[in-house]
Amino acid sequence: MSTSQAWRVAVIGAGTISQRVHIPVFQKQPNTTVVAVCDVNEARARAVADETGGATVYSSYEKMLTEVQPDITVVATPNIFHKPMATAALEAGSHVLCEKPVALTYHDAQAMFATAAAHDRVLTVGTHFRFTGPMQAAKAHAEHGFFGRIYAARTVWQRRNGIPGYGSWFTNQELAGGGALLDIGVHTLDRALYIMNYPKPKRVTGVMFAEFGPRGRGLGGWGADIFKPSASARYDVDDVAWAQVIFEDASVLHFQVAWASNYPETFLTELFGDEGGARIGGLDSVELYTMLNGMEVKTDTQLPAQKSSSYDQLITNFVRRLNGDASADIVTPEQALVHVQIVDAITRSAAEGREIVL
Repeated sequence: MSTSQAWRVAVIGAGTISQRVHIPVFQKQPNTTVVAVCDVNEARARAVADETGGATVYSSYEKMLTEVQPDITVVATPNIFHKPMATAALEAGSHVLCEKPVALTYHDAQAMFATAAAHDRVLTVGTHFRFTGPMQAAKAHAEHGFFGRIYAARTVWQRRNGIPGYGSWFTNQELAGGGALLDIGVHTLDRALYIMNYPKPKRVTGVMFAEFGPRGRGLGGWGADIFKPSASARYDVDDVAWAQVIFEDASVLHFQVAWASNYPETFLTELFGDEGGARIGGLDSVELYTMLNGMEVKTDTQLPAQKSSSYDQLITNFVRRLNGDASADIVTPEQALVHVQIVDAITRSAAEGREIVL
């Protein structure tokens, strides 16, 4: 496609992430305009649309897709709606940026990417943490062979008090499909798999707990429609998930996420290679470990602050890819399917109390 292509963007879901991230970043892209905002809460959609300077407001995404026929559609809604909304947008001829998880099951994700391929559209997922400075530095080291063969990794996102939207769709199994595993778990997986170059999973063992939310503990300060703890506030999702994934190349990944825990806030990815290792922090540090002239070496890499957020990078790369730049890094269908396959297997393993062989 020509770089002179003008992109008309529609956003389904006018929650805080669209207001603070999707819409402002798309508005900054060359030749890109947010032309429609859709939400079942029409007042919220109108308030968000007003910030764009003229986007049309809808409460029906079907009507919006028919009347606007956007070039790009952002799906930022409760998880259960990702598949029908993204599929409708793809079938209407729109490229789609879908919030994670792209789907609740591996089968559904496969169907969505098949629809994208059939309509020659791009469907990608908003796992933006791969675009932080530490992750990009670690990826560069991996591509230049610093780690050698990465035979093991550990990836962790453990919050102290971080249950979002208590009593809202976030904590409702019927709308979210899951809790911490589907929310921060997909981000956490992408951090490790991105550096490991997405090996194919073979066996998965997982456990899940709901230790804090059912008691109204560990609540965070964000998420739509937050309610105070009460007997009527629904919470029937997980707030902790641990897993081990063994890949076809015999490498292994230890995975650990928690919305809430009696443990310090932890956000890191550790890599173990036969030539070097790393401890990758959240936003500003990478520790490298190797041997040099027979001696142990540790390098603390303090990275400069990024000029733009990881979400800026994700959306910028998405638009660049649509403009024909094949080097622009986006979450590919193959990568997104691995996310869903692993999450699906963790859920099944926890429910059935056994290892899942893929």
